[in-house]
Parts: sequence; C-alpha cells; structure tokens
Amino acid sequence: MQEAVEIQKAFEERFGDKHRLLSVGIGLNRSMDDLAINVCVSRPNEAEHLPKNFNGLDVVVDIVGTIRAY
Repeated sequence: MQEAVEIQKAFEERFGDKHRLLSVGIGLNRSMDDLAINVCVSRPNEAEHLPKNFNGLDVVVDIVGTIRAY
C-alpha cells in the first residue's frame, strides 16, 4: 500500500496542476482485483490526456460534473 501512495503522489505532481483534477486517490481497478489510482474530473476533455496506466497502477477516471457547495 505504501508503494501505491508514493505512486499516487507522483501522479498528482505530474498531472494535478495541468488537468484540473478534482480528486486523486487509491482505490480498486475496474476488475476490482488490484489497486488503482482513482481520479475525478468535471468534464471528459479534462481526462483526455491522462494515462491509462501510471507506474504499474491502472488509472480509473470518473467524470463527476461540476461540484458546488450548498
């Protein structure tokens, strides 16, 4: 798990500022059998340049729309 956290930090440093990521975390891949980097973005175009895999972990992107505080 510690290795996954280090990979997550590296992913955030590389892609965080450029791609308007809402959140980045560690979760399960789509097959639910291994760890993955889970990313939330507002719009599909914000995910276009993200890799499918980063340093051995799958990158799972969820498009969640605009988040507003109430």
